[in-house]
Amino acid sequence: MFDPAFLLSNSKSNNVNLSTSTSTSSSDLLSSVRAERLAREEKRHQELAAIEIQKVWRGRKVARDLRERILEDLERRLGKEGGLNVEKAGREMVVLLRDAKNKKGTDRKQMVSAHWCDLGLQIKDGRPSLVEPLNRDPGWGLILGLLSIRLLHVVDCNPTTVHVPSILSGLEAIANPSSYTGFPVQLANTARHEWLEAILNNQWVDLLVSILSKIISASLPKKKHPSISPIIRLLASPLSAASPSRLAPILAPMVNQLLAIPSLPSSLPLQALTYLSANFHIFDILIPFASQNHQILTEGRLSDELGKTYFLSNLVTFGISGQLLSRSGIHGVAAWMSVVGVVLSQMQDGWGKWIEGVTQDEDVIMEPIMEGSDDEIPNDTVVMPSRKSSRPRRLPLPQAICSKLVLLSTPSHISVLTQYIISPPRGAPATLLTDFSSFFLGMLTAYRGSPKWEAVLDSLVDGKKGLALLKSIWRDGVRGKWEGTEDRSAWEQFSDNPDAPCLLLLTHMYCHYLLLTPDDEFFSPARNPFNIDEILQLAAIWRDLAYWGYISGVPSPGVAANGKGRDKRGNEEARTLFTKGVTRVVERNARRQFASSDFWIMKTQMDMQGFVEAAVYEDAELSGLNDEEREVTSDTLPRWARARQRYSKRQMAYISPRLGLLNNLPMAVPFETRVQVFQMFIEADKAKLGIEYHGRMFRSSAKIRRDHVAQDGFDELSNLGPALKGRVDITFVDKYGITEAGIDGGGLYKEFLTILSKEVFDSNRGLWLTTDQNELYPNPHSYASESHNLSWYRFIGQVLGKAIYDGILVDVTFAAFFLAKWLGRQSYLDDLASLDKDLYKGLIILKNDPKPEDMSLTFSTTIEEFGVQRQIDLIPGGSEIPVTAENRHEYIQLVCKYKLDKQIAAQSKAFFIGLSDLLDSKWLRMFDQQELQQLIGGEEKPIDLKDLKAHCNFDGFPNDVTPALFWKVIQGFTEEQKRALLRFVTSCSRPPLLGFSQLNPQFGVRFNGGDMDRLPSASACFNLLKLPGYTTEATLRAKLLQAINSGAGFDMS
Repeated sequence: MFDPAFLLSNSKSNNVNLSTSTSTSSSDLLSSVRAERLAREEKRHQELAAIEIQKVWRGRKVARDLRERILEDLERRLGKEGGLNVEKAGREMVVLLRDAKNKKGTDRKQMVSAHWCDLGLQIKDGRPSLVEPLNRDPGWGLILGLLSIRLLHVVDCNPTTVHVPSILSGLEAIANPSSYTGFPVQLANTARHEWLEAILNNQWVDLLVSILSKIISASLPKKKHPSISPIIRLLASPLSAASPSRLAPILAPMVNQLLAIPSLPSSLPLQALTYLSANFHIFDILIPFASQNHQILTEGRLSDELGKTYFLSNLVTFGISGQLLSRSGIHGVAAWMSVVGVVLSQMQDGWGKWIEGVTQDEDVIMEPIMEGSDDEIPNDTVVMPSRKSSRPRRLPLPQAICSKLVLLSTPSHISVLTQYIISPPRGAPATLLTDFSSFFLGMLTAYRGSPKWEAVLDSLVDGKKGLALLKSIWRDGVRGKWEGTEDRSAWEQFSDNPDAPCLLLLTHMYCHYLLLTPDDEFFSPARNPFNIDEILQLAAIWRDLAYWGYISGVPSPGVAANGKGRDKRGNEEARTLFTKGVTRVVERNARRQFASSDFWIMKTQMDMQGFVEAAVYEDAELSGLNDEEREVTSDTLPRWARARQRYSKRQMAYISPRLGLLNNLPMAVPFETRVQVFQMFIEADKAKLGIEYHGRMFRSSAKIRRDHVAQDGFDELSNLGPALKGRVDITFVDKYGITEAGIDGGGLYKEFLTILSKEVFDSNRGLWLTTDQNELYPNPHSYASESHNLSWYRFIGQVLGKAIYDGILVDVTFAAFFLAKWLGRQSYLDDLASLDKDLYKGLIILKNDPKPEDMSLTFSTTIEEFGVQRQIDLIPGGSEIPVTAENRHEYIQLVCKYKLDKQIAAQSKAFFIGLSDLLDSKWLRMFDQQELQQLIGGEEKPIDLKDLKAHCNFDGFPNDVTPALFWKVIQGFTEEQKRALLRFVTSCSRPPLLGFSQLNPQFGVRFNGGDMDRLPSASACFNLLKLPGYTTEATLRAKLLQAINSGAGFDMS
């Protein structure tokens, strides 16, 4: 029956909307359905996961309960006579010990295991009972293999209990081939094979090494644990059971686990050590295996530096101290060099110092002499600025470890290895020379930053044996194997080239030879391992590879060197090394030429104009200042005008290939091109700064008294700093205090700069001394390093920088070793000859003396000031350290460094700070010392009269008679007279770089009246010769020579 109340009670909830519109879109509906489906899926997965977890848990619980029942049953049967049956108990123990890694119940498991082993060791039918089940079950060998691994897991949980010796004895019986005597051969072999397969695939060596390490660390000092010998025998047991190819799974951990245990030989009882040495075949199997599988040398304990260090110490103990290496034959020696070389090459910075007892970096803090300059050649006894290392601080090594590692680099050991290369024994492997090279490259890598680095090279190149070694490496490892290096592919495939190690080692050695060898010995066929043609062949290889190293670049730091698609280009160290080689030979060639002038230029189809433009563009990009406008003042400019100088030569090579090439290998680019780049750098710098010759911005002025030019210049201009880049207007005041008339259009400034240069570089002022060749260098006297004089050095640097910046030649010549400091390069023994001939001769005698100890020298030197002699230590405590045959090379270099660098360090630094106010250091690094001298004072070459005539202007002469006579007269001048004329007119006796077209203003000759008795005069500030209208050749010649030889200068104008 219908109930009206039903409608009333549901009237609100039963409203019906007959419209077709809805507030819920179809996409929302689909999303809701999808979310519900995903929720149901997730719930179903959770339920299945819960079921699986419960299943695993129940299975584990059942297994755990089963093992507990087995353990209880075994324990109950132990106390009964005949309660344990070897076979039945063995099968039960396979199940029981499945979770042997679980330390819970270790004591109970060890006790049961020990009783089973004791029972199994009982002799039955002439063999241990534990192998007897083979008669009934041929698969018992697999059971024994599984038991062997699981018993080791039980022992590893606690290897120092009383039960361990019994377990180890049982394991030895299983591993002993004699235990299987009496069985059919096939059955015995099958059982041994199954046992071997079981242990090969189940960390046999890793477990034994873990047990051994725990026992060693738990033993009291000098107390050898009785379980050590059985462990050593167990470790060796598989080695005689199969060929090395099958033993790969255990050979790797024997190398990177066992041999990396700290102080392994000294931790073993004598019996165990003897057994290990005789049965482990370290140099017959293990090391050759590692030499063929280098990847294992980065795994296991060898994954960190400490483990590698212990590994090397153990190898040295067995190989060198234990003389196993000398008895291993040439193949063992080759494998040794390969393995040790690889491990050494993986050591981090400071490892060499660490093994000598230095636990933290102790680099001497030394600010760079010229901002932005840096010596990129490592280990050339150059003290690098200290830096914070991301590597954690090392803890001190035990002295016993250090004393063993030192044996690697002893001259005697190096000599033994060297002899194998000079006179290879019959049957030597083809890789012998490569292994030798890799060994010493690794050693040099490990010892970088340590005195041992240089000592290793000293040993390699020392005496006749060193020369023979260089010849051997060149003849057998380098010559004829680097054809086609002018192509970039040689560099881009460098790391895959099997001949690369020989070339790298030869480069290290010959660069060191060049460092130690004076020119006379270098050019002596008996003292140089190579003739000139061979030197040039080697230098060409270096040049080409270094060139492509900068053009093609090097792999970025941190990029993996292995794997598919790896970068095969040579690395930064190789590029730097080849650059050093080229530079050393170029510097030698500069002192006594033996190569053609274009030999160093890379023979590639390079678009020079494009190269120049690209280099300037890269420089502008590097500065990052194209869109910045800053006021040029002495306070603000140094911060950003030198921004680019913050980049070292190494960083420059990464960022900009062309700038990297120009800064590191400039000789590969024609000199004229580099000068053009230099000039464009300056023009771009002026444009960036907004410097215009006739502009009103960036102008300074100075009032200079004629009789106090240097002092007034210092007072007026020394505080301007980089603002000197702008125009400087000079007003002269004569000796009567009257201001001279005239507006400085540039000529007065050049006159001031020329006079100033003559005064500040005058050696009589005390700031500069001259060599025998009248070349200037800073006075090393202590008073020259006083603050006031250092301010003068800085000002002089600014003056010279301003001259170079404005293209004004200065008639001054600097000593080569001082110019080398401008470029951040090292001075050499030959540079000392120009400074102190007697000292140079004494060092040559010391270098060649067979018994330098008889000279009674110490690591100190004597200086004299104001008649008082002082002894200076070259190293801390140097006066107490005698000079010997082993350290004399270091002494010679320290003496050279002190005389050529340290004594003038403060003066040079002040000078270079002033120079860098005007010139970016990387601009100067595009040149060598000789080229830098040309940049300062013009080219040292005969004056080209055709070039002068093409760029000379005559003005005011009524006819062509005098100009024609002028050219005819100077055509007959000697070279010295031509230079005197050039000095008279331009204030510099050398022609400008790139010819007279670069002289600004151009060379000019102006008519100066018809008085035949008047002498010619000059306005050097305008490069102008004022010549009366002489009408005869004789008169013009006599008057011109009288003028240019009179020594008169500006006063005659």
